[in-house]
Amino acid sequence: MIETCEKNATLVDALDKVLEKGAVINGELAIRVADVDLIFIGLRLILTSISKAEELSGKDYSFRERAMTDEDKSCIEKMEREIEQIEKNIPSIIQLDSPRKAEAGIAKLVLTLVELLRRLLEKEAFRRIKRGSLSDTEIQKLGLSLKAVKRKVQQMQALFGLKDDELNIDLGPLGKAL
Repeated sequence: MIETCEKNATLVDALDKVLEKGAVINGELAIRVADVDLIFIGLRLILTSISKAEELSGKDYSFRERAMTDEDKSCIEKMEREIEQIEKNIPSIIQLDSPRKAEAGIAKLVLTLVELLRRLLEKEAFRRIKRGSLSDTEIQKLGLSLKAVKRKVQQMQALFGLKDDELNIDLGPLGKAL
């Protein structure tokens, strides 16, 4: 059971809590053809963040001590250029004619899912940084990657004429997505 302190907790908050605390999912699946069971699959899935996995197992999944490579530098420079290009294009994209409602609806759903995942990943990144389990290079690459995704979402929002609050889809009894 997910416990949240806030009355208006979002799906991002709920999923983040699951990742932060961890969850075990057990399941069984039988594949049947013509009412005959042919394959049995037993599943035990542990869903948790790397921070929690490190805490519980005592293992270290990071490479903090690894020095920045030329490949890392190239990757960082490329991400910085991409972010800069996206930021330059956002104002010009706003001037486009508005797309059809169906396209905007699909874009809204896709962008909401992308933003939900980005926020979850960002929360875990902050936990890893706080624990000191990332190298400076990993922090820089991670930060730029998350920023690039955020800017790309903003670019697509501009393209489809969507505002930030429109991505926060109401999930009925579950509350807001973001």
